[in-house]
Amino acid sequence: MAQITTVRLPDDLRKKLKLRAHLEHRSLSNQIETSLRMALAAEENSDLPLQFIKDILEARAEKEAGMARHFRI
Repeated sequence: MAQITTVRLPDDLRKKLKLRAHLEHRSLSNQIETSLRMALAAEENSDLPLQFIKDILEARAEKEAGMARHFRI
């Protein structure tokens, strides 16, 4: 279960996150969560390009939403 945590963000960072949230049709809290997950994944996998990490996170979200399809190679 999610817990409420108060975090102070610099105004410029908050504005960037709010704009990106608007463009991606997310709430500000969901945008912060998404950005933080990407940042942590990028930090933990510094040898991988950021776009590759974004693609993996997007694929995981699609799978969790039931949008994944089984295929054979």
